[in-house]
Amino acid sequence: MGRWWSVVIIIALMVVGLLNGCELGWDFLKEGGSGGSAGAQTDCQNSRVATGQFPPSGNFFASGTFTADYSSSKFTRSTSPKALGLRVSRNRLWLNDLSIEVSFFPVDDTDQDPRNGCLGRAILEINIPEEKLFFDNTAMEIKSTRISQTEASAFYAEGGDPGFTSSAVQATIRLQSTDGSTVDGSFELTFNPGVDRRTFTNGKIDADVDQNPAAEGLQPS
Repeated sequence: MGRWWSVVIIIALMVVGLLNGCELGWDFLKEGGSGGSAGAQTDCQNSRVATGQFPPSGNFFASGTFTADYSSSKFTRSTSPKALGLRVSRNRLWLNDLSIEVSFFPVDDTDQDPRNGCLGRAILEINIPEEKLFFDNTAMEIKSTRISQTEASAFYAEGGDPGFTSSAVQATIRLQSTDGSTVDGSFELTFNPGVDRRTFTNGKIDADVDQNPAAEGLQPS
């Protein structure tokens, strides 16, 4: 009887965990817990890894550079180059669209917290449909966090305690490309303008372009 009761309790806890792992339609995978390394800040022991709005698409690869000056209510620093994952692709969601997907740590906080618990991994996703896409350094405005076939969008979420999920954006991005195989550009992004905003300024991106992600098994599911 005791063993069956234990199984019931474990299943119940799993169900509660799954229910608590979904906020506002975005999936959040909890990582870590109440434990921590010696010397870690006692009030920053939780970490969350955000999975954004694009369908599952395999691992990110780092075939370029992504840098920016990051600012929030707690941190103002350049983005960390550690554990950067970057993919720029055409035809990712719709024909001839451009998608930029970045997985990274906004800043390296390990000098204050060895577990980087106060600020976990983040994900940035930008999608620009063909009719809004320019490669001649034209300023392209982004005003929506929801992907669209007709409007450019940008979504941002980050782990930490507490985590952050964008619900509004004010952004500008400029892109340049000579033959479509590589792209470089600059951007200014502000998510959730207000007291608890996240801002990326002096942003730079330089990456190869994956022209046919569906051929690699990365098509939307």
